[in-house]
Amino acid sequence: MIVEDYSDHSVPAGVEHKAPTVYGGKFVHITGPHEEFLVLSPVELTEYHAHIVQRFSRRRRDISSISSPSGNDVRFGTPGWRIKGGGWFRLDHAAGVMHLWGASKAYGKFDGAYLRKTLATTDGWEHVTVRLAEPE
Repeated sequence: MIVEDYSDHSVPAGVEHKAPTVYGGKFVHITGPHEEFLVLSPVELTEYHAHIVQRFSRRRRDISSISSPSGNDVRFGTPGWRIKGGGWFRLDHAAGVMHLWGASKAYGKFDGAYLRKTLATTDGWEHVTVRLAEPE
């Protein structure tokens, strides 16, 4: 899995972290023919889950997207690409914990057990504990 973080708070492996260590927003789980992504984005940047999908497809010139007239639903026009759900996240780098919860109105509920298992074997994310509940 590839984790894309559209916030200014992402921490590349091996880099000392000076930005806030706790932040959150919305996420979507996207799969392609040979790749898989968890895309994290602050609400200030992408108000709707569809905006995350749209931004993702614009960053990748090999994927087309189709927006609904309202812009609240964006689907991939390129065969083999799917949106497998979305929700909310809160990531605490210092504690090594990421909370995932909720669902996307446009794309539905994500598979939390699958994301937890997959992130545990994703380079740079092995140390992060995934909790499938809203933080207290």
